[in-house]
Amino acid sequence: MRISKLEVATRQLDAAIDHFLRGDYLPALTLSGAAEEILGSLARRAGHPVAVDQIVAYHFKDTDPALSDPARRGVIVDVLNQGRNQAKHANDPAETHFDLGQIDPLQMIMRAMPMAHRLGGRFGNEAAMVGWIRAHPEAVR
Repeated sequence: MRISKLEVATRQLDAAIDHFLRGDYLPALTLSGAAEEILGSLARRAGHPVAVDQIVAYHFKDTDPALSDPARRGVIVDVLNQGRNQAKHANDPAETHFDLGQIDPLQMIMRAMPMAHRLGGRFGNEAAMVGWIRAHPEAVR
């Protein structure tokens, strides 16, 4: 099977949304995290905005100005990717568990969706996800 990277990402995103809507947050996080990473690379190549870059730019002023610019960016990116990285890495022997919340896959899905759109990606669960977001305004505050 030959499949484009855009289709890989949109299928991952679609599956992530399906898991999220069923309350199955771990596969929702790993799938949306993988999709978001691919979509970020594709968006950058196409000259489109990348969600992480936009969030970093917005919150850059909130970081310690004594740090170097790359370190300040790193602080924000570490926070943004904490849940995804905890789910996919086991580098620290002292880290045997992690706390997974609804917010972890939700923010990955919300980062991925606009990039998928800009790239022309289509996914069947989009309307259901938008409906969920509208029905749960407390989740996105």
